[in-house]
Amino acid sequence: MTPKQQFRYILGLFAVFLIVIPVIILYSFGYRMSSDFKLVKTGGIFISNNESGASVLLNGKLKKSSGILDKNMLVQNVKPGNYTVKVEKEGFRQWVKYVKIQEQLVEVCFPLLVPSELKSEEIPRYLPVEKTDLKKKGAKRPKPELNDDYIDVLDLVKKSENLSKSLFPAWNSREIAALKLGPMRRLKGKVFISNEKNKVYVKWIGKKDQLPFFINTMSKKMIYSPEKTITAIDFYPNRDDAFIVRFDDGSLYAVEIDTRFGYQNSYKIVKYCSSFLVNYEMLFYFIGNKLYSIDFSS
Repeated sequence: MTPKQQFRYILGLFAVFLIVIPVIILYSFGYRMSSDFKLVKTGGIFISNNESGASVLLNGKLKKSSGILDKNMLVQNVKPGNYTVKVEKEGFRQWVKYVKIQEQLVEVCFPLLVPSELKSEEIPRYLPVEKTDLKKKGAKRPKPELNDDYIDVLDLVKKSENLSKSLFPAWNSREIAALKLGPMRRLKGKVFISNEKNKVYVKWIGKKDQLPFFINTMSKKMIYSPEKTITAIDFYPNRDDAFIVRFDDGSLYAVEIDTRFGYQNSYKIVKYCSSFLVNYEMLFYFIGNKLYSIDFSS
């Protein structure tokens, strides 16, 4: 190689260096090239998730999966634009949102992952009679013994119908009375939902600096207006960002509170029941006098 060729070679490498280094620096600071060839600052999506083994996809492309310890998922350096966001997990129904990503902003999403198959177990009203007792010669059929689990749920139903300050220790009696809690008005933490003329409203009654993203306003906000007639509402088991609604046909649906992105996920969870009750991670429902339970923690 002649000295002249060497000089050209070194000059070419230097030119590449001058081009590549700024690109690397801009990339590291979160800049990307838009479809119209303009440099734009990227945004991101934070998935507030409580399920391990879940995956988040943007426009059908896998971006991140949740672990056993770190279940939340942050997708960074996303070009501004509209995206179809999906959260999937085997054995659960798919959650979908259509999210607009903006420069230098991280959108927070709260996926409601509902099991594909909900296992319902009957809680009998009476304990089963031992076969040995029936086989005894001349023995009368023993009187059925009430099942304590059944009675416990009946007690929970009575408490839910007669709410008191003991259920909300952070509130005084006057505040509880003002909320007029009941089958159509529910409180979980500082999230208050109510059914008014067949429309469900949400209101944050905590401090403004603690306002959750899924509500995003201090004013009362209408979040659900179905065609069917609502007969009762309650919060989804162990969640304050979703609720369960019973319709006049007896069906139960799980509905998310978040309406920021113009699409609201809802899922049928029970085909028919005459009434229902939520207690922590458990959903109890009656069909006549028969009592059933679904454990949402499993």
